[in-house]
Amino acid sequence: MPSGDALLIELGCEELPARMVESLARGFAENLMQRLQGAGLAGAGAVPQVAWTPRRLLVRVAAVARQQPQREEEVVGPPARLAFAADGSLTPQGLGFVTKNHGQAADAYKVTNPKGEYLALRRKTGGAEAGGLLLKMIPEAFFALALPRSMKWDGDLRFVRPLRWLLALHGSEVVPFRLGALTADRHSRGHRTLGAGFTVASADDFPGPWAANAVVTSPQERRQQIRAAAGRQLQQNLKLREDAVLEETLVNLTEYPDAILGSFAAAYLSSLPEEVLVTVMRDHQKYLAVEDGAGKLAPHFLAVLNQKGDPQGLIRHGNERVLRARFSDAQFFFSTDRKIRLAERLPMLEQVTFQARLGSYRAKSVRMRAIAAWLAGQWNLTANARADAEQAAELAKCDLTTDLVKEFPELQGIMGGHYARAEGLAEPVAQAIADQYSFDTAPRSDVGAAVSLADKFDTIAGMFAIGEVPTGSADPFGLRRQGNGIIRTLIERRLKLSLAAALGFALSQFASLRLGALPESTAEFFKERLSFYLRESAGFEPAKVAAVLAAAADEPLDAYHRAAALAAAPDLVAVAGVVKRARSIVKKEGGLEKWQALAVNSDLLRVPAEQDLRRAVEALPAGGDYAAELRAIALLAAPLENFFSQVRVNDDDPAVRANRLALLAATVARLNRVADFAELAG
Repeated sequence: MPSGDALLIELGCEELPARMVESLARGFAENLMQRLQGAGLAGAGAVPQVAWTPRRLLVRVAAVARQQPQREEEVVGPPARLAFAADGSLTPQGLGFVTKNHGQAADAYKVTNPKGEYLALRRKTGGAEAGGLLLKMIPEAFFALALPRSMKWDGDLRFVRPLRWLLALHGSEVVPFRLGALTADRHSRGHRTLGAGFTVASADDFPGPWAANAVVTSPQERRQQIRAAAGRQLQQNLKLREDAVLEETLVNLTEYPDAILGSFAAAYLSSLPEEVLVTVMRDHQKYLAVEDGAGKLAPHFLAVLNQKGDPQGLIRHGNERVLRARFSDAQFFFSTDRKIRLAERLPMLEQVTFQARLGSYRAKSVRMRAIAAWLAGQWNLTANARADAEQAAELAKCDLTTDLVKEFPELQGIMGGHYARAEGLAEPVAQAIADQYSFDTAPRSDVGAAVSLADKFDTIAGMFAIGEVPTGSADPFGLRRQGNGIIRTLIERRLKLSLAAALGFALSQFASLRLGALPESTAEFFKERLSFYLRESAGFEPAKVAAVLAAAADEPLDAYHRAAALAAAPDLVAVAGVVKRARSIVKKEGGLEKWQALAVNSDLLRVPAEQDLRRAVEALPAGGDYAAELRAIALLAAPLENFFSQVRVNDDDPAVRANRLALLAATVARLNRVADFAELAG
């Protein structure tokens, strides 16, 4: 790392959205480091210190050189015959090259390479002062930020929120870079109410002056401060309910966090479902839920403040009053919604659009019922289970018409389950309705799986058929997440299913819309989702996952079993190598399909080695015990090697030659039932 002084940059602004502030800080730091390292001002292994609060992005680099390192390099120009005159002087073309590269005519010389003689010059690069370079690099790093949303002010300057101040110090010297009308200096601002403006003498002083003005710049320290405040507030028999996402939001909403413990009437615990209480506290008020020693929701909440305490209790009282009003509204909606049964809400779904070209949610509920019944048949569920799946699928979307779900969309499905239970519908029906949006976990029952998958297959089939497919990082309808949910459910519920068959049936339910066939990319889409699950969730090696899916990828549970067997299999490198050789020979002679179509004639197997190979392949175990199959396949390396050393595939007799190619094709196809061994060899 080059020696130098610390560089400290602060972008001060109006409050940034909590969901964006970390990515903006890290993106700015990454952009800046790319430029510093590219110019040789920071070492290749330098790691910046990145900090942020809702009002500022901070980057500190421990050592940034005062001057660019200077290096000398040889630059080659035009051919010597064009660059030099007969008397050895430079021609106008040669002189132009020298001038362009800031050299002198006397420094030009000839070099010889395989193409001939050329004009060359030694050129010195670098050596610029860091101050001048930083004036350009810092704004470049800012303007290179990817902004999902931005606002424009101060001319054409764009950012998520208006910038209010800039600080930049290289050691103790100001780097006066500009953004719009702002020029960086050594002045910063403290907490809005607890701090004041302050001056920073040196980049080495960070974060002292900020801490003195009630700004905790480190998100990790703010998180610890929140937890410590919670510990002081909670009684011995109470604890916070784990909520990492909300905790992260609270960290990014505060500069100096503290916490207060509030309460609400215990009667709400019995009059409203727990999910409603938690959703109101979490999503609408940003309160952390509190539970008792048994893990049950307690009539308390923890509110995180952006200031020191609440000595008069006024903030706590205000929060309790707001929450009481929210709970009262939810209680009214819950009571009113139950006056109309779910089945009576089915006609209301006609007025709720699923997708402009795919119709209403009422039409979707009809399709879901048919798909759920078909899935129940595929899995041989009992008649009662099939009836439950059909009923749950048809009623699954009815809670979209309820006032409570309109007010709290996060409770879709969950409230439908509660309403079904309150109506006295069978528990499997209520549970399946509640589980329909399962993505990160599988539904709790096979009935729930049928309903959840009916919803997802209907969505994916319809969207792909009208051309609304994910592209790059864009997935506006969340189809990748839908696909992930299908894969997870089938594997974790241990349910056999052909994806192609399920998609085909789902598409058939759109017959009246005449959507046309699914694009070929549909199969690849599911293969990618299956690969993602096997690698990221199941933890299998990427190379083995690729080999398994190259063999077959239509039945997720089967692919999972093959991947698990392959992960535990003995060393297959030797057999994979000879199988790859066999496949290459067959492909060169016309392809696997051509020779697989030809039956192997035992009478034409004249060499013992080819007879041995035929018997070894026929003796391979079948029936789904992939572990046993792979153990047997591992022993095929010797018969295959003997075949290639003792048998001439391209025999002079065309019939014998064709028979041997058919034997190799049959062998490759049989072995690749578990995984593509050529992929393993690769």
